[in-house]
Amino acid sequence: MGAFTESKKTDEPSKYSNSTISNFEINTDEPILFLPDVLKPSGRFTLLPGFSPDGKTMFYSQTDCLPIGKCPQYLKRIDKTSEGWTLPRAVPLPRAGRSEAPSVTPDGKYLLFSWATTRPEYPNIAIDENFDLWRLDLTNSKNVPELLQGPDLNRLRTGAVKTLRYVNNETAPILTKDGDLYFWTERLDGIGERDIYIARAAADGGFQKPEPLPSPINSNGRDDGSWVSSDGKLMLITYGDRGGCGGNDIFLSKKVDGIWTKPKNLGCKINSIYDDGPGMLIPGTNTLVFGSSRPFEGAKAGTIALWSVELQ
Repeated sequence: MGAFTESKKTDEPSKYSNSTISNFEINTDEPILFLPDVLKPSGRFTLLPGFSPDGKTMFYSQTDCLPIGKCPQYLKRIDKTSEGWTLPRAVPLPRAGRSEAPSVTPDGKYLLFSWATTRPEYPNIAIDENFDLWRLDLTNSKNVPELLQGPDLNRLRTGAVKTLRYVNNETAPILTKDGDLYFWTERLDGIGERDIYIARAAADGGFQKPEPLPSPINSNGRDDGSWVSSDGKLMLITYGDRGGCGGNDIFLSKKVDGIWTKPKNLGCKINSIYDDGPGMLIPGTNTLVFGSSRPFEGAKAGTIALWSVELQ
């Protein structure tokens, strides 16, 4: 199972009103396919990318077939040169596994990503496909990924939760300049079905025990698809049950005086009747890049592609 899932359908009324859209329309053009000649999105899942701090390298995961649950998810990169974006090339990993949700640390030294691969340190434990948080040193081409370390950071997908929904899959790691690590997961002791977590910076340079963000970010529903700016002051989140334009929509929250504001829908000029999100901003720009299941010419049903729009 990949991180991008269809919106959760429910017959229960939402406590969040559609009026959250009307007071937050953004002056913007219509979204367009992002780098279609480079990414070749038709018949594939192209998942949320991460950029180097200078915006000149993009890492992303992509399948070569549909549906996502039956296709490998390859970690790739493209680089921006004076002649435009290069053709994609694989990020070499030492063993098979499905990758997704890469991001680059603010200092540009490490690639963080979610990776479902074997865990050799647990040879006698039956583990189902288990997404954990990893990092790769970008300053040394010979380095291999290492598991992010911290108390209760990566949980095993085994035992009673071995095949239960998305339980104990950690994904979308984002590190801020203050050393705080954000990610989202589904845990049975969380606030809702899925929650956005923060592992705050520890004095020794590591992380404290992760904790779910309080309301209004998390609820008793499915709260995921998060991205946080490097300064830790802006968050984009994907919700499907807070009023919107159709399926999953992208919402925005700002941190004011240390508290995250009530997330607001980006509006139906960006969001659509299809599933939209997650989303992120290219560093140093107003360019929003996001995943969407909206149709485009030549696309098969179920295709997830990257779209972009300039926020005015």
